[in-house]
Amino acid sequence: MGLGALYVYLGGLNSIEYTVENVNNYHLVGRMFQGKADAKEIEDYFFEAKDFAIGGTIDGELTILHYNDTTLAKKEIKLFIGVLLNNAADTLDLPAGYALVKVPAQKAIRATILANNAVIPGPETIEAKLKEKAEETGLIPQTFTIEKYLSETEMVIDMPVKN
Repeated sequence: MGLGALYVYLGGLNSIEYTVENVNNYHLVGRMFQGKADAKEIEDYFFEAKDFAIGGTIDGELTILHYNDTTLAKKEIKLFIGVLLNNAADTLDLPAGYALVKVPAQKAIRATILANNAVIPGPETIEAKLKEKAEETGLIPQTFTIEKYLSETEMVIDMPVKN
């Protein structure tokens, strides 16, 4: 299979849908990471959370909360890597090293991506489009995104907006 055919097969020609959605807060359990973007801990935390979500240990979706923190050093990132709970519950028994993060939100700009992660546009491109959609609709976006990995070929990125 040629590269062009592979690109199409992986969903590279699929368009990304940008919408405004009503949401009901976000409750996530996971681990905070702040450091170099190429740190091994990111991968470790990601696959640990994926195992919890897929294995049913935690009822929810594999998720990364990506903070756009302008105070970080160059090539440094701040993430909360874990599971977005399907049923918000403060009494959940958290795995060792995990914390609960609550993000209040009633509305978000959403990007729905139906393609393999290998062929989707970069995060800067998607974030710029989310901000553009917020501006078009008169909404003020927050300074973070919530990336939900629903399957190998489906991803949803929410940018909550200020109330």
